[in-house]
Amino acid sequence: MKKTIIFTFTILMACFCYAQEELPTVVPDRPGNTYGVDVTPLHKLIWDNGIGFESSPDGAQTITLNTTILRYGIFENMELRVGTDFVMHKNDAAMKRTFGINPLYFGTKLKVYEGTRILPSIGLLAELKSPHVGSKELLPTHLAPSMYVLFEHNITNWLGIGYNVGEKWDGESATPTTFLALSLNFSFNDNLGAFVETYNNIHPEGENEYMTEFGFTWLVSRRVQLDIEGDLDLKNLGKYYSVGCGVSWMIN
Repeated sequence: MKKTIIFTFTILMACFCYAQEELPTVVPDRPGNTYGVDVTPLHKLIWDNGIGFESSPDGAQTITLNTTILRYGIFENMELRVGTDFVMHKNDAAMKRTFGINPLYFGTKLKVYEGTRILPSIGLLAELKSPHVGSKELLPTHLAPSMYVLFEHNITNWLGIGYNVGEKWDGESATPTTFLALSLNFSFNDNLGAFVETYNNIHPEGENEYMTEFGFTWLVSRRVQLDIEGDLDLKNLGKYYSVGCGVSWMIN
């Protein structure tokens, strides 16, 4: 009888430990502008959500009330995504105020290669911004696609590097803007992390943007991560800045 009880207890503990190991952890796509390679776990839904404030050199101010991205894992290495923003824009110099919903965009991210100790992980991201869904004054004239190649490399157990290259269209011009990003990601422990990145928008007209962003992350639980971030414009130091915070929540 005693052997039977011990055997049953051992089996139950083994099953419990196995189940614990198999539980997925939230894979945020925020904060920062450098996209990660990892995708939403299979049949899970992740809601990336945040608020932010931006001040521009021309005196314009933008408050983002709800930056929403919904991401669903349809395969082990592929997710579907849809998102939009609720924004309030104010420019006292131009006597202009706008409150509305940014264009809806949808797309997919694919993890192509897992990576090794030497070679980076590789992913692809494609999105399409709609000219029909959103506030009229914020909609583009035409469909606005964007395509990125994503790379990620874990240097040590506390340092990782992510970098992106891509093209994006604004729905007005036939010539795309080139996007380049590089991020250093630091892990203090299993729950706390930080990052610093540079991301650049190379416009065909020549008015390029060279931005620096930094922030911190806190993995509160297996399903929830909180974050805080800030931006600086290297061409307009002291004249441009933005701050924000948000949450990534994996919904069962």
